[in-house]
Amino acid sequence: MGELTLAIETSNPSSGGTPGVALGWVEGEDVRLIGEEPIGEGERHDDLLMPAIRKLMEREGFKARQLGRVVCSIGPGGYTGLRIATAAANMIALTANAKLYGVPSAWVAAQETNPAGPFAVALASKKDSSYVTVFRGDGSEPEPGRVIEADQIKGLGIRVMLGDSYLPVSFRELCAELGIEVREPSYSARACLMLAPRLRAIPVGELVPEYGREAEAVTKWRQLHPKPGRS
Repeated sequence: MGELTLAIETSNPSSGGTPGVALGWVEGEDVRLIGEEPIGEGERHDDLLMPAIRKLMEREGFKARQLGRVVCSIGPGGYTGLRIATAAANMIALTANAKLYGVPSAWVAAQETNPAGPFAVALASKKDSSYVTVFRGDGSEPEPGRVIEADQIKGLGIRVMLGDSYLPVSFRELCAELGIEVREPSYSARACLMLAPRLRAIPVGELVPEYGREAEAVTKWRQLHPKPGRS
């Protein structure tokens, strides 16, 4: 039967797909989906995430204490959504005594969209740069994500770029010149669940968001609250 696994995906609600949660059995490399529940529209994920989890668990006839794994998409993505999702995942794993896993959101987009051949996922775009993760399309581990500018695209050796509406114009223009297809990424809790066998467990309480770069909210807070002696 395997381990009952809850997957949470709320990383990029404005970039394709539907934020939601999924439940499934994971045994070795095999994953069997039990059910899914969308979180729905709205900014108040704190009001929507836990009810969605409760509804899914009750509908499928399970209790939280039966969970063996909790998997959460950790970003890069929306600041608030990621903080709420990771906090919920830590709390549920602690309560259920379940193993905890974090999955980069670029992996979720790659699993959901799955282009043929080498491709990249661009997230956390800002001005003329993006946080880019390259996948070789051969089943190997992706390269570590990094912030790049458009002039570095040529060296990636990719055929497809998954980029949302925030992808810089400079990226789109250079991709067109190089014959690299730009596609909208998509995310789902189901795709997050399917990645469970590839992940390494982390200690409960240590799951944190991955923003790719300092979150704008943090930057603004530091600007408003400079350390003593710093102008």
